[in-house]
Amino acid sequence: MRRSELEALGIQLPVLPTLVLGALPGPPEWAARLAAIGIDVIASGAAEDTPQTWRAASEAAPYRVVMAHAGDPAALTAAGAKLLQGDVTAPAGAYVLGPGDAMVAIVDGSSAEVEDPNAVGRLVVEAVRDTPPALLWVVATPGLHELPENVVEAKLRVLCEATYQARLAIAKIQFEMD
Repeated sequence: MRRSELEALGIQLPVLPTLVLGALPGPPEWAARLAAIGIDVIASGAAEDTPQTWRAASEAAPYRVVMAHAGDPAALTAAGAKLLQGDVTAPAGAYVLGPGDAMVAIVDGSSAEVEDPNAVGRLVVEAVRDTPPALLWVVATPGLHELPENVVEAKLRVLCEATYQARLAIAKIQFEMD
């Protein structure tokens, strides 16, 4: 994560921000649900965002950063999107989440098994041994769109709970070092 670039765009994120990579099941109406679950970076859930799906997600979660997935980067940026995901070049005024960003994938989109938040939290803490927490994104991997909505919600709740536990553990470690 290149925090200085994000901050220059007016994007403020917590340490270890949570987000979902890829599409989500059903229509692209996930923004309010993601905010209620506790995801830090909101998305519409569309396989490919349009300015309309991105705007709808922004209106549904007005106080959260909303990421656009795939789609036309110029049109999405013109609509106001500042954070994009996909194999695209960042237009002026946007940040593209890509291969150069450090991610810890802790919720598997290819499996219907709901992970244990304690085990997943330990994976996040282990990941910060190699990468400073301020540089990591905590993600659910693509593939969730093929799972039932109730399983996806459960997996995303695990993502948030595990990240919360990891943030507490890291803060405790840092406090004890001082």
